[in-house]
Amino acid sequence: MTHPIPIRKMAFEVPVAEDFNPLYIAGNATLSYMHTALGLYVVRLEPFIVKSLRKVLPQIRDEALREEVDRFCRQESQHHQKHADFNELFLARKYPGLEARIKRLRDDFDGYLRHRSDRFRVGFVEGFESYTSQSALTLLASGLYEHKRSEPRFAGLFKWHLLEEIEHRNVAYDIYQHLYGSYLVRAGMCWMAQQHMFRFFADCLRIMSAAEGERGGARYRTTFKHRLLFTRVDPFVKRLRTMLPGYTPRHLRIAADFAELSDQLSAQAVSVQ
Repeated sequence: MTHPIPIRKMAFEVPVAEDFNPLYIAGNATLSYMHTALGLYVVRLEPFIVKSLRKVLPQIRDEALREEVDRFCRQESQHHQKHADFNELFLARKYPGLEARIKRLRDDFDGYLRHRSDRFRVGFVEGFESYTSQSALTLLASGLYEHKRSEPRFAGLFKWHLLEEIEHRNVAYDIYQHLYGSYLVRAGMCWMAQQHMFRFFADCLRIMSAAEGERGGARYRTTFKHRLLFTRVDPFVKRLRTMLPGYTPRHLRIAADFAELSDQLSAQAVSVQ
């Protein structure tokens, strides 16, 4: 029987630069740049996740949880590899200001690894995961990746990644509770981690909208209203939910077709462990 957190090795075809359209999600600028920002963010975040959790692995006394942490880290390593391949298309666009913003992001995570405590790092990981597991459920149910104007190769990448976010949704929460358990600290780290992510997203939307708008016109621009909606207003309820005293990812409602999608992606994988 396959473990509930399987390690899938996928073989995605990366579009060539000449064929790349930056409006690859539903032909929509804001949705596309948000996905681009996510891809750029997680490539810097995921090595931080793996290093942070492997560092505390010897402290975990529950053998089943130790295996789940190991599998979580291995899933994240696969995400890092595949997003790094696709990110080359974004970086080749030479967006003014993006390289400096990515350096700031990289410096943040390097600093957290060097100067912060294990509890801070595990709390940061849990704060990120508590939001993205909810967001993954929303996005997979939205039909965006089946939209006729969504580029199938990008859609496949994000469907796989988001499905695995749901598969390992409990792990970061369980590690935090197992090792620390402080509600107030956890809530504060949810706020910090999510703010960190959405600040990066907002900066990416602004940078990409300006550059692509110059190249392609109004269709390639995002409005201030849409940037505010997608980085502040729309995430508010999901963010608030993660900080409530009774929060647990086990209360998330998983759609009935989740198992079917999981099986489909496992069948598409080069290998599954």
